[in-house]
Amino acid sequence: MAVIREGVVLGGEYSGWEIIVEDDRDGDTGGYYLYLKKSGSEGFDYWFESESALEAQLAELHVE
Repeated sequence: MAVIREGVVLGGEYSGWEIIVEDDRDGDTGGYYLYLKKSGSEGFDYWFESESALEAQLAELHVE
């Protein structure tokens, strides 16, 4: 998987959290992974089937 975007959430519940987006369209899942990390031990991941769903989530998070 290739990292296609990195950034920081600017506001809301996850303000200050780091994000990493990986492209897995040619891999096992055929979609995109979004990782949210606050610290080494706290984080979440999401999977999106389409780029439009991923972009909608990124807009909601207000990512820089």
